[in-house]
Amino acid sequence: MIAPSPANLGFALRTTCAALLALSLALWMELDSPQWAAMTTWIVAQNSRGQSISKAKWRLIGTCIGAICGIAFLAAFPQEPWLLFPLLALGAGACCAEATFLRNFRSYALVLVAFTCTIIVLSGASQPDNIFMIAISRATYITLGIVCESTLAGLFAPRLNTVAHDEIRTRLMEALSGACLSMTGLLLGQKDGLFRSRALMGSIPSLADQIEFSEIEMGPHEHIGDHARAVLASISTFLARGLSMHIHMDAAAPLPETFKQSLSDFAHILTTIPDRLNAPSDLIEAVRQIRADLYHSRTNCLQTATDTLILFEEARTQPNNSEHLMRDLLESRILETALAKLILELDEALQHFIATQAPSPKDHFRFAQHIEKDPVLALNNGLRAAAAICVGGLIWEVTAWPDGATLAMFVAVTSTRFSSFENPVQASSGFLRGAVWAALVSWVLVFLVLPEQASDETLLASLFFPMLVGGLALRAPNSIGTAAAYNNFMPFMIGPANHSRMNEILWFNTTPAVVLGIALGVWTFRLVLPFDPAAERWRLRRKLVRDLRRLAAKESSFTPAEWMARSCGRIAQIIHHAGEKPDALTEAYLAGAMGIMTVGLLILRIQHVLEHHALSPQHTQALQTVLHSIATLHGHTTQPAETAATALAFLRPATLWEPNLSIQMELTRAVGSLEVMKRELADNVTFLDITRRFHLPRAA
Repeated sequence: MIAPSPANLGFALRTTCAALLALSLALWMELDSPQWAAMTTWIVAQNSRGQSISKAKWRLIGTCIGAICGIAFLAAFPQEPWLLFPLLALGAGACCAEATFLRNFRSYALVLVAFTCTIIVLSGASQPDNIFMIAISRATYITLGIVCESTLAGLFAPRLNTVAHDEIRTRLMEALSGACLSMTGLLLGQKDGLFRSRALMGSIPSLADQIEFSEIEMGPHEHIGDHARAVLASISTFLARGLSMHIHMDAAAPLPETFKQSLSDFAHILTTIPDRLNAPSDLIEAVRQIRADLYHSRTNCLQTATDTLILFEEARTQPNNSEHLMRDLLESRILETALAKLILELDEALQHFIATQAPSPKDHFRFAQHIEKDPVLALNNGLRAAAAICVGGLIWEVTAWPDGATLAMFVAVTSTRFSSFENPVQASSGFLRGAVWAALVSWVLVFLVLPEQASDETLLASLFFPMLVGGLALRAPNSIGTAAAYNNFMPFMIGPANHSRMNEILWFNTTPAVVLGIALGVWTFRLVLPFDPAAERWRLRRKLVRDLRRLAAKESSFTPAEWMARSCGRIAQIIHHAGEKPDALTEAYLAGAMGIMTVGLLILRIQHVLEHHALSPQHTQALQTVLHSIATLHGHTTQPAETAATALAFLRPATLWEPNLSIQMELTRAVGSLEVMKRELADNVTFLDITRRFHLPRAA
């Protein structure tokens, strides 16, 4: 804020001018509450044009629907507060609960329906005959604020399409470079590779959400966003396969010499990818060259696997060869095949990356997004919002405070605004602080500055610097919540109008009502079903284990992409719950969540093997027993790990001496899956026990 960057200063100047322009037009149009136009400008102003356009669009839609609902509510229950408020709270709670199931600003639109309806009902409660004009006025303020912000932002955002392309390219290049560095660490046994993988997988859901805004900036006629999301999905699968291979390599140590060479060649390619992506030469040609190198490496892996298979078949026909040699050849073939699949996943990510940089006019690719719905979280959010609105209405009805409608209005605004957040306590932490800052600044303006002025021009000049400071604060990462509340509510507390002025009596009635309403809304999140990170982690852990059990029992159907999307979303939740300083317990939860993710992918692979019906009844029964032990997992038990070890001990000799090549390949896939599954199930016995809280083992 003291030495702002040109971009931050430009944002603050542009939005301040847009807010003052909206206020000037509202005063010129003689609207009864012109401050709402300036407030809307600050609300829809975002860091990128895509975000601003999306928020403006959904805010307008939510406002229009909310206005219609507000008219209907007040028409149905005139002068009936004891019916009106509970039903209003119920409707707002339903909107907030449904908003939990949506992403980005589509969720915000439902929240807008809730608090726009509440604001219109409360504004028109004392004058129900004017409810239609009140609703039209509110829609007018919102539209005016959106138009002013969009116009000025559009004037100062040239080459929007080019900038959006550059942002997508930068994000994807960073994700690809991070994935290559993480994978290098995993394959070479470096500890930081595992930490990098977890962090990157946790950030992928938010990266995928940001792509939607870049799509808006580029326009609706290309599928660059779909390919970008496909890149991120392939990176997730690439990291998951790498984690599984890392575990398999530990179990198969010492590694065969032929595989060490393949591994070294691939690790060398991975270490060069970040520099090659950031080289000043032709990016698409560089990526194509990387794909050619990966193709060569993958071909070598498959050739080595084929050579190993030939040696394996020759050794199997010679009775003098030891079983140890046979097992080494089998492990080498499994690892070479796994490495080839790993390379193929990275190649697929690069293929989609090229499609984002050189889009084809005949491209019709669509990427299906898999969004998990959480009914428990939705119910909690809906109940919080409903309870807050009921409390605000009760205070107004019982106290008969002339500004009680203002208090109830801002209780509704605050409680619904943050109700769709997973952790509303954290999300709203700076909101009350921002309202207090707005009250202090408005006091200075109302009592010391504005009484000496008598024109719109001096009013705008007086508001310029306080708004500019708020705009700069909005770009500072540590003050976004505080600045948002400050910018939103300061115009309301000043109350600019054509035919009246905010005097001492009005300020001391209105401003405390606003601050108290926001405080009640914020404290609702701390008192009504308060968010508890430990309890939420436990609930998330129960969901992870239950999904794994249902997957093993085939009670729910997941594709690998759907399982990965759900797993990455939950890893991101664990990271978000930890806040800015993850502790050892968070690291343990991340390890457990990634272990369950890996086991789920292996279950899908075993089920795929069973669907071919190529194995003998005894081999099929062994694999089904493993799946059954996971499906019936309960309490602290090592049975699933022991069952996997037993099945592995039974299937590995059968694989060594199976004469039918097709059946041998299926058994090889099953053996490779069981080797990793046995390790993961054994390492996560405590995490899989959802009958009790998860605690770290105490040091001796």
